[in-house]
Amino acid sequence: MTANRAPVKLLCDEMLARLGRYLRAAGHDAAIGTGGEHDRALLARAIAEDRMLLTCDRLMLARRGAAGRVMVLPHGLDAGARALSERLDIDWLAAPFTRCLVDNAKLRRATRAERARLPERARAAGGPVRACPDCGRLFWPGSHVKRMADRLARWQDSFGAPAAPRRRPRVR
Repeated sequence: MTANRAPVKLLCDEMLARLGRYLRAAGHDAAIGTGGEHDRALLARAIAEDRMLLTCDRLMLARRGAAGRVMVLPHGLDAGARALSERLDIDWLAAPFTRCLVDNAKLRRATRAERARLPERARAAGGPVRACPDCGRLFWPGSHVKRMADRLARWQDSFGAPAAPRRRPRVR
C-alpha cells in the first residue's frame, strides 16, 4: 500500500488461497477462507473483521453487504496479483516474510531452542530464522522463500505501487 493510506485487511476465499499466501509473504494481513465456507459466512466474516473480501466469484457482488466490501479478481495467480495491484496499490515488498504463511500471525525472531529444531541443512545455510507465535512453525530463507521473493520482486517491478522504490525483498 502507498505510505499515505492505511493498509487494507484482506480475506481471500478458497479460490484465491495461493494469492493469500503471497500477500502474507509480502507482509499484508490476509486471512484465507476455509474450504467449503459458504459465501454468506465469508461476507459476514469480512464485515465483522473489517476486511476486503477477494474472490473470483462474480455472484458474490449480488449479496447484501457486498458493496465496497467485495473485490472480484480474475483467475490465475499473476492476473489476480496484477488486478489487486491496480485496484489497491499493493506493495509486494511491504514487509517480506514477516507473517506466517499458514495462519497469518506476525512472526518473531526464533529462540535458540527453536533454531535447534531446524534441519541441519537449514542451520548450515544461515540467515534469519523466524517463528510463528501461534502455530510454532519455523521459517528460514531456504529455496521456497527465494522462489517466493523472486516472484514478489517481479510483481513489484511489473505492476507494483508506482511510488514504491525498486528493491529486492529482504528476509527480516
